[in-house]
Amino acid sequence: MRRRTWLVVGIAAAAVIGIGITVSVVDTPDTPRAAATPSVTPSRPTPTPTPTPTLAAVPAAPSAAELAALPLAFHDAVVPELLDGSSAHPEDSWQIATPTAQLVALYAAPSADARPVATLSATVSTIETPAATAVWGRSAGQDGGMLLVSTPARNRTPGDGGQQDAPSSTFAWARASDFSVVDTDRMISVDVAAGTVSVVTKDGSVAATEAARLGTPDDPTPTATATYIEAAYVDPRVTYTQGNPIILTGAHSSRIADYGGNAALTALHYYPDPTGSSHGCVRISAAMTRTLSALPVGTPIRFS
Repeated sequence: MRRRTWLVVGIAAAAVIGIGITVSVVDTPDTPRAAATPSVTPSRPTPTPTPTPTLAAVPAAPSAAELAALPLAFHDAVVPELLDGSSAHPEDSWQIATPTAQLVALYAAPSADARPVATLSATVSTIETPAATAVWGRSAGQDGGMLLVSTPARNRTPGDGGQQDAPSSTFAWARASDFSVVDTDRMISVDVAAGTVSVVTKDGSVAATEAARLGTPDDPTPTATATYIEAAYVDPRVTYTQGNPIILTGAHSSRIADYGGNAALTALHYYPDPTGSSHGCVRISAAMTRTLSALPVGTPIRFS
């Protein structure tokens, strides 16, 4: 409600009482009059423009010769400069990154002066299928900044330096402009403690789940590990899978340096014996292999 303020001006009338008294006002023309005060319009302060934030620089793209001289981060490689869970802290970004060139550079830090330590290929070694990886973080910067991505390589093997265990998975920073990044609303969750494998959604619901057969304390399935689907393929030479898809992950056994002449990678696959344990792989039903193989390569995986 608007309040009105009334200004009351009292006018006093002077009464001159008398007979024959004349009151006159004489205007003296020579009396100077006060000059009129000029009207001054107050000036408005000029707003200070908001400075445009300066984005951090990212490393320059290496030349083809520089890329070719770097070690390739593939499943059999050991690249000590790659990061693991002690130095990288993966967060669920729900994104998949696909390299836009045959080789892209990987870095150990998200800074403009970082030197590349390895490369990631646009194809999966030995099976030559298109590669993609999971995104676990992003740093601000020019051209989209840098991405924290999974790699399929190790940074050391079990037994190195007298340590029985080795990290199961590795990470690296990469220039965002070297990838095509898409969102995903699916993730694979392997709960080692509960002995289950599930497909979980971004909104927290469970799209599929079942009991799984896992490794033993001597040949354990990875735990506390973030990785990704490196490939989903059928290999008739692996007869026990009976033609069902093998879902290959980027995680390695923390206890076994190699298995069957190859790196001890962890896979999710069918196995006809519904009992018993694995050498660290995740044994699942044929139906679940088909469910998981329908997910895109690069889908993030959490082992807990």
